[in-house]
Amino acid sequence: MKIRAAVAWEAGATLSIEEFDLDDPRDDEILVKVEAVGVCHTDDNARLGRLPVVFPIILGHEGAGVVERTGRDVTTVKPGDRVLFTPDYCGRCEQCVLGRTPYCDQVVPVTFTGTRPDGSPRAHQNGKPVRAWRVSPAVCRPARARY
Repeated sequence: MKIRAAVAWEAGATLSIEEFDLDDPRDDEILVKVEAVGVCHTDDNARLGRLPVVFPIILGHEGAGVVERTGRDVTTVKPGDRVLFTPDYCGRCEQCVLGRTPYCDQVVPVTFTGTRPDGSPRAHQNGKPVRAWRVSPAVCRPARARY
């Protein structure tokens, strides 16, 4: 499927909004139609080359949207669910067990590699791989309004 996303082609480069091909979700993945996404200081530090990312990389790892499709192994969300998403985490280290998932001991291999656990990318442009922050169904939470 075709998507538009913010990409950094090299360290220090200005972000550009471009079109990419996104793989269909695998059995353990979901497809979220993103309605809002932020590019925060972590993204900017990655763009500037201050974090261990490989370029090019699609940035923006916190946002909200609607689940469009789920892989057959996904049970936590379903199509039509409105979700919030944050960076992925291992769920097993001390920080994760304590509920401090932004400080996951495995943040580099889990999030910053920009690939799936098997090393494959999810996005491509003109047949060439483009890395993207990893967000899994485990970190998508149903969005509920609070009044």
